[in-house]
Amino acid sequence: MVGGMLATLLGIPYVANCIHLDIEGKAAQVQREIDGGKESLRSDLPIILGAQKGLVEESELIIPNMRGIMQARQKPLEVVEGVQATAQTSIEQFEKPAPKGAVKLVDGGDLDTLIELLQNEAKVL
Repeated sequence: MVGGMLATLLGIPYVANCIHLDIEGKAAQVQREIDGGKESLRSDLPIILGAQKGLVEESELIIPNMRGIMQARQKPLEVVEGVQATAQTSIEQFEKPAPKGAVKLVDGGDLDTLIELLQNEAKVL
């Protein structure tokens, strides 16, 4: 949800579930997984992508080693103060769901009663 909300605020395109990305000049060719297959899309840059496994090869991932972690602890930490922001959303209505009704237990061997309850009370048959 964050990617979509950020793209909306910035007014730029958003593509989720990306598994492949090619940058060609000022355009991006993106492939993403959808139900039942893959979809290829093209968009101008800038663009926000929601990445999925497969976008970056595991061999390209850099996993920090202990030496790098220890060196990072010695570097100065710059603290940046937060900015005041106003809420962009508001709650229009909130209500709790209706409480569930009583449960009727039917013996497993009493199929006639079960069918009658499903037809007359639940109205699913």
